[in-house]
Amino acid sequence: MNSIEQLWALQQIYQSDSYYDAQTDLYLHRIPANFSTDTLDMLKRSGHMPNQFVCPQHDDIWDTFYSLTDTWTLSEAVDAFLAGLWSAPFLWLSALSAKLLAQATPKHSFTPYLGSTTICTVCGFQKKSVDTTLLWHQHMTSGLPLDGDPVGYVYALQEMAKSQQRPTPTNYDLWTFRAILTVIRQMPPKSRYSKVRDALQKEKLLPTSQKGTYCSLLEALALIGILDTPAQPGMATQFTSYQERDLRPSVRVEVQAPLAWWNSSIGINELTLKKIFGEIDCSCVCLTDRPTPIPPLPQTITGALKTKKAPRKKLPTSPDAGKGPVQSGDVYAIRIRDDIWISVYCHAVEGSYTIVEYLDGIFSEMPMKEQLPNVFRLRDNQRWQTKTSGIDRTSGVKRIARNIPAPQTDLPAPDRITFSTAANLAHLAGWCFHELLSIK
Repeated sequence: MNSIEQLWALQQIYQSDSYYDAQTDLYLHRIPANFSTDTLDMLKRSGHMPNQFVCPQHDDIWDTFYSLTDTWTLSEAVDAFLAGLWSAPFLWLSALSAKLLAQATPKHSFTPYLGSTTICTVCGFQKKSVDTTLLWHQHMTSGLPLDGDPVGYVYALQEMAKSQQRPTPTNYDLWTFRAILTVIRQMPPKSRYSKVRDALQKEKLLPTSQKGTYCSLLEALALIGILDTPAQPGMATQFTSYQERDLRPSVRVEVQAPLAWWNSSIGINELTLKKIFGEIDCSCVCLTDRPTPIPPLPQTITGALKTKKAPRKKLPTSPDAGKGPVQSGDVYAIRIRDDIWISVYCHAVEGSYTIVEYLDGIFSEMPMKEQLPNVFRLRDNQRWQTKTSGIDRTSGVKRIARNIPAPQTDLPAPDRITFSTAANLAHLAGWCFHELLSIK
């Protein structure tokens, strides 16, 4: 089964807003109306249909976690991690963190965290429903589970177990790891993780441009002990509880310990690096003398996904759309998805911004002039407007009428107007069209 095609189909689903399903008390993702039967059959056969929710139990998860990691040696986990930097999907990065996390974590029962009834203070397990297909998509395309999340690691390991062969690193994977260490070692003194993340992203050392993936990598290196501190050791040195890892130097720091407390002046824990990676060459490389990536970027999972374009039906043209730049009295249709449309009224143009307000009405196709309601859509019984940019050059936003009188209303115009881009009008609509959140 082609993972690229599966991930591409899921990307079309998960990039859209979810909706609340009262029957299941879950937020579900919609399957686009233009999905073919073949695409859905492919996802079903692979076991990767969206909205596959499970509610894991603490003790079951840890029994499975210990059992799965027992099938890995440390050297096998190291190889999988190194391959996951480039030649293999990001999923395989999780093997090393999982091995060391399970190896260090003592057997324990669920212990509520600071009065919480859903989070374990020992390991960070959370009692909640999770979409296993969404986890797979994230692990394949974005990076590792956050904060040593045992549920995320278990489902990552289960996906790895489906593979007939574990990856081994290529020479380019090994160069990539050394290049990552080189960037970290060459950072200016006291550089925080965000600066290191940006430096790694600038060097394009991973087959993605997502900052979150580079940050996820740094969190994993910290969790295992490569980027730890004497006061906040990583799992290769000793076990630290979720409660300890959840301590941060300030509320502005998003990542957990050890990375939350680390900076470049502390540097790489060379003893732990040697302990984990053994005889693998971890010396610095010349970043300007980069070898040819193998495989080439377009042949990696993330590289191939980036080159694919979603098929879109050609939008109809309204006979009343007219020509020329946006002006007051124009009405634009906004595509929420292929079978859901709304519209906005243009009040005025101020430089590069257009003041718009939603009109009432939800349509199954792009509306035409004669379908437009003469009523504004309210937000919490008040009018709402935004100054939006790019309305004439945004996909899914199309003018359908000109010289339309503004709807008459006794309600005053809003005293505050937000700023947005035309691309955000579809997402902002949920503030005024609450029913959009529950349309399947």
